[in-house]
Amino acid sequence: MKTLPLCCLGLVLFAFLTPDACQRVVADDVTLHGVVRDTSDNILPGVQIAVVGTTLKTSTDEDGRFVLAVDGSKPIELILSKSGYQDAQLSLKDLGQRIETKLVAITDDTGLITYSRSISMSHSIGELRRDVEKYASREMDDELYREVVERYGEKPSEEAVFRIYLPKGVAKVNGLFLISEHGVGGPMMEHPMVREFADRHRLALVGILGNAVQRGVYPASTLDGVLVDIGDHVNHPEFGSVPVFTFGHSNGTGFSASYAAMRPDRVLGWVSFHSGGSWHLVFPGVEQVPGLVLHGNKDSYFDNGQADAVRMLRRERKAPIALLVDGESGHWPRDREATFSLVLRFCESCLRVRLPGFDSATKGVAWRSDPLQPADIPSGCLGQAYDREAGGMQKLGIATYADYQGDRETANWLADETFAKSWQSYGASLEP
Repeated sequence: MKTLPLCCLGLVLFAFLTPDACQRVVADDVTLHGVVRDTSDNILPGVQIAVVGTTLKTSTDEDGRFVLAVDGSKPIELILSKSGYQDAQLSLKDLGQRIETKLVAITDDTGLITYSRSISMSHSIGELRRDVEKYASREMDDELYREVVERYGEKPSEEAVFRIYLPKGVAKVNGLFLISEHGVGGPMMEHPMVREFADRHRLALVGILGNAVQRGVYPASTLDGVLVDIGDHVNHPEFGSVPVFTFGHSNGTGFSASYAAMRPDRVLGWVSFHSGGSWHLVFPGVEQVPGLVLHGNKDSYFDNGQADAVRMLRRERKAPIALLVDGESGHWPRDREATFSLVLRFCESCLRVRLPGFDSATKGVAWRSDPLQPADIPSGCLGQAYDREAGGMQKLGIATYADYQGDRETANWLADETFAKSWQSYGASLEP
């Protein structure tokens, strides 16, 4: 077990005092109000916070927040702990100051190859957020990149780290699974279930972390070039041309959706897990690729227009996309294995509809090299919309396109009956 410098997640703790409390000299209770995040700025629930030498303790809620009353007359030391992270100890000296600390994730590079590259921050799609109205409908190509650099100047480079898993005993991979390690993507790279999926389908996993890339990188030629270089690094030159899946958590959606939008001829399917907003769901061109948008009904970020964005993509762009809501979840998965299993089932459904002659029961067989087939909306299934006002887990109706009784223009699109049943089951019980 070891820790990669750029693969470390951190926590940010804020302590606030009322003005009166800051002025007290005598012994008195002080109420600490805090919020805990990781270094990708994701709220982090379930962090245990204990006051050393006392029985006082609390934990962060679904929004990463906590409240804790302490004796302000004594030195205060906090212990922060969460499964999958290294414990951290924090000494509070000036309670009137905002306090920041980091809790480092425990990462495991067993079976992974690492590769690093310095990439200009001008390649981050965050640059396009400077002027949403001007750039929202623009194709994210080299011309747009040059225009943005001319307007704002070239930004400094930062290191990006790529972790690669190669399927066992495979001379030539069928494709790549590109995973933004923003948030839950890191554990996904390390999970045995995901690696078994990669082995079975001859897929290489490529984990991506670094501020210039993990939330989205443009133009596509930038990432294309990195994949070519990684392929040379691991002696798999086909990295530069084989089909890919993309996955992103929170603002990692900017990565998964943008590459799908820029390379619809190459991306088999894209997944957004609990996105931080809606702007990165609607890139021009994303409607050409099957997409799955998952969200937690208790996630405070799920009020940023994601459901409306999916409905718009279905109605106006005829996008093959579905929204799947976990009625009891916040920003992170409640059950990682269930979530990863559902994502992999979605990927297999994309293989069935986009690769001619694909047989999911056949192991170790190279995919045919035909161009990817477009998703045929009437050949799939449709699913009902989640009722946010009712909340909770919901078993939503599914039907073939021909038999669906609701509004076909806005209903969730599901590739086939097999995946439709998994989508329905996950929404009802978290069991895909």
